[in-house]
Amino acid sequence: MWALWRKETFALLYSFTAYLVWGLFLVGTGLFVWVFAGGVVQTGAAEMEAFFSVAPWFLLFLAPALTMRSFAEEFRTGSYELLATAPLSRWEIVLGKYLAVATVLAFALVPTGVFYLSIAWLAQPQWQVDHGAIQGAYIGLFGLGLALAALGIWASTLTTHTIVAFLLGLFWGFVFLIGLEFASELPVGRFLQELLAQLSLMEHYRSVSRGVVDLRDVTYFFSVIAGGLGLAHFQLSRRHP
Repeated sequence: MWALWRKETFALLYSFTAYLVWGLFLVGTGLFVWVFAGGVVQTGAAEMEAFFSVAPWFLLFLAPALTMRSFAEEFRTGSYELLATAPLSRWEIVLGKYLAVATVLAFALVPTGVFYLSIAWLAQPQWQVDHGAIQGAYIGLFGLGLALAALGIWASTLTTHTIVAFLLGLFWGFVFLIGLEFASELPVGRFLQELLAQLSLMEHYRSVSRGVVDLRDVTYFFSVIAGGLGLAHFQLSRRHP
């Protein structure tokens, strides 16, 4: 599995797609942090609220862009048959590809630490920012990215077309990120409203972003990840019994 993880990680790192999405993520979020309305230049406030507000929306596109080729391209070229004959279980194949995407997602978040350090340095008094909330928000953002990546891996097992895989990953990511939260506002009864809200990625992301990492939020993120990867495993079993 680790050999596959290393191969997939380097394949992503050598691809144009990874650098494109990295660039869009860093430049886009940077503009919201520093330039656009609500940013540091506009408000004069040394805070990262703008970054953590828009970053989930960038990850919504970034995650499926990284996962769309994971299986769809293998199915299209016929190389999955060769991979399936390797001494790897289906779970090892799914996890190897997923961990490669998770690694690249982590690489995308690391440079944004410059925003954190710059804002803490600019704060008055210096370094006096809500470190707990910022660190919690980073944990929530990474968990959200991992969940979106798991849904993207599943989407990539559903088709032989990378663009379709991207759109499917984007669709399911949107459903879990904000769609369920929208649905919770419909007149469907209090119990169902609360249930739909608790199934929303954004709800748990906001919870962790307050600086308190609750076990319920961690369990939720792991559940979405396990569900997405489990569905990917199931789809591979159907496609190649």
